[in-house]
Order: sequence, then C-alpha cells, then structure tokens
Amino acid sequence: MSIGNNIKRLRRDKGLTQGELAKESKLGLNLISRLERDATDPKLSSLYKLMNSLECTADALLSDEGISSMPTLLKTQFERIMVLPEEDQRVIIKLIDNYSKAIAYDSITKDSGFFKMKPIMGKTEKVLK
Repeated sequence: MSIGNNIKRLRRDKGLTQGELAKESKLGLNLISRLERDATDPKLSSLYKLMNSLECTADALLSDEGISSMPTLLKTQFERIMVLPEEDQRVIIKLIDNYSKAIAYDSITKDSGFFKMKPIMGKTEKVLK
C-alpha cells in the first residue's frame, strides 16, 4: 500500500475530509490531494504534521503491505483498532480469542492424544472443557 493510500485510509478512519485534514494539519488542500494520489512525495515536516493530525505513527503512514514485516503490519492494524469505540475493540478481542481457541482445538484433534498437545495460547481452561 502506498503512502497516499495510507494517508487516505487513516484520514477516512478518523472521519475527516481532505479539507478538514488540510486545516487540522496546516497543510494545503492541494498537497493533501496530491499526496493521496501519489502525485508527490511529502517532506519530513509534512509527515510530522500528518502524524500529529491523524494521531498515528510513522509506521502507519509509511508501511507497505508488500514489503513490510508481519510485526510492522500487526502494529499498524492494532493502532487502527486503538481508535475504535470500546465496544468494537471488545468484538475484535473476542474474535482474536475465538480464532486462537479454534487453532488450539484443531491442533488437539489432529494430534489425538493428551501428551501430544501443543501449547495453547489464550484461555486454556475454556478450550479444554
């Protein structure tokens, strides 16, 4: 994902228009538009203004899914989750927990034996019941 796509996604995540982001970041509307279209590269000072206005890290602005490491991608996604309403955060936590339990259950049933169990992440007591 390009820096332009990242800016657009982060801006939309915050519910801002290009004009609102321009005003909040003290950057020109034309610059915001050109950045989102990847028609220009931002100056370092512009990146700082965008990070402050979008309340994000440099990783969130600069990460490219095609070449970024998995920890960087996860960090970026969790930053996005942090700005969601608490109710939505709880849904995501439950989703991750249930996925971890499903993976653990799958490993138990494939190995068919108590002593062959792999370590289970998450709420072990509930998985084994």
